[in-house]
Amino acid sequence: MNNITDEILNKYIDGELDFAEVEMVKNELEKDDKLIAKLQALRMVDNSLRQIEVEHTSGNFTDNVMKAISAAKKAVKPKINYFFISIISIFFAGVVAVLIAAFQSYQKDNSPSAITPYADKVKQMFSQNLTAIQSIFSNPGVILLISVLSLILLITAYFTFESHKNFTKKLNSISH
Repeated sequence: MNNITDEILNKYIDGELDFAEVEMVKNELEKDDKLIAKLQALRMVDNSLRQIEVEHTSGNFTDNVMKAISAAKKAVKPKINYFFISIISIFFAGVVAVLIAAFQSYQKDNSPSAITPYADKVKQMFSQNLTAIQSIFSNPGVILLISVLSLILLITAYFTFESHKNFTKKLNSISH
């Protein structure tokens, strides 16, 4: 079995070899019992494959399968990521509370504004429970720093949320 491969034996079975190649295979078969066993196994596989009945599908088979997939997809509701939403909500509420407290403490004149009652409630809550926070907010430099950091955090949260939304859209477009 010098250079007789399965491919050559399959071509021999199918009658696709020229006269010289057929003679070479016959000579090798006379010398090698293992090659004869391999040829018999390949003939048995070839006969089995030829006896398989071919199933034909209807012309609208693909359409029917796609309709079934679409119906199944509509039946499944996408999961809402409550963890992500709750983290963003807590983050947003914290940033808003810090901004209200910072602006209320930084307000130089005592003129009432539309948010004054709400800011007073937040300030009263902080002063009752956390007097240390109120002392921190009395410094205008700290207030400015916290305001800038809060703005940066809000912008970061916005872009994170948008990135998550775009990723979800891309993932849905790939899977559909």
